[in-house]
Amino acid sequence: MPGIKKIKIGCDLFLNLKLYHLPEKMLLSLQKQYPDIEIIPVNVPQSPNIQSNLDIYWGNRITAEIIENCKNLKWIHFGSVGTNRARTKSVISRNITVTSSQGLVIAPMVASALSFITGLARGLHYSYALRNKYCLNRENFDAIFDEVQELEKQKILIVGLGDVGQRLAKVCVALGMEVIGIKQNISEKIPYVKQLHSLNELAECVTDSDFIINLLPLTTKTEQIFNNNVFAKMKSSAFFINIGRGETVDEETLISVLKNKSIAGAGLDVFAVEPLSVNSPLWDMDNVMLSPHVAGLSSKYWERQLELFSFNLQQYLMNNFTDMRNIVDMSKAI
Repeated sequence: MPGIKKIKIGCDLFLNLKLYHLPEKMLLSLQKQYPDIEIIPVNVPQSPNIQSNLDIYWGNRITAEIIENCKNLKWIHFGSVGTNRARTKSVISRNITVTSSQGLVIAPMVASALSFITGLARGLHYSYALRNKYCLNRENFDAIFDEVQELEKQKILIVGLGDVGQRLAKVCVALGMEVIGIKQNISEKIPYVKQLHSLNELAECVTDSDFIINLLPLTTKTEQIFNNNVFAKMKSSAFFINIGRGETVDEETLISVLKNKSIAGAGLDVFAVEPLSVNSPLWDMDNVMLSPHVAGLSSKYWERQLELFSFNLQQYLMNNFTDMRNIVDMSKAI
């Protein structure tokens, strides 16, 4: 598009981790496809400053201060599903378009959830503990004989029935499980979900669930929603799995119920503070499976990310915001 001034895109996807580092070949591909854009590394250690004349922000590290200082900002695209960093009054009042990467991580998130479900049910967490102590044998494993579960006819509560939750529900039904779901809009019928409840019914829903899967985003309504009132009502044989947001859980209470064996165990990919503190009791708990916030990782991520961003960028350049994919209504709490 010759004759049009360069569109300035501030991008913080230049960190060391591969998930947060735009591959060079994809950067060159974008610049070749759209010669009238300028992609500027911002808000990263090697380029900490933010230019105030940005038109677009692409990444995960935007702040309220950046939004306020960038008066020309018209579109924020997150490389993640979570968009709570852009949930500010300024974004709403200035009508800044916000898009997410929802849908890009459905397959890896479901695979991660299933890893926790099957691992906890079959006692793999205990096998890992025995392996590390060099005493992995059937005699030692026999200590948890009564805790090893099948998935057939087990009840799973999926808290947050978005794209990931709905795909997970389908898989769980195929495994013979009964799916209960919690969703904002309970008037919408969801395939494979036997019962649908609202978020304010969470404490009642956990009482007879064998697995509780947290897929909630972080909002003012969901912060520490998994608290003492909820954990106290879980069955002693229940497993809690969190691949949503760490801040949605009262972590001290969770640690307490795990120590007391008030619940059978947990699979945790996210934490209240990340990375997990070396002083956290979670490290040494045999009834806990841990992973370092990698539930959405996949070698196919950047291919999908580039396709999504490129499509939305094309809409932006045509001033066609309404046809962008994954537009987020920032005025909604959930």
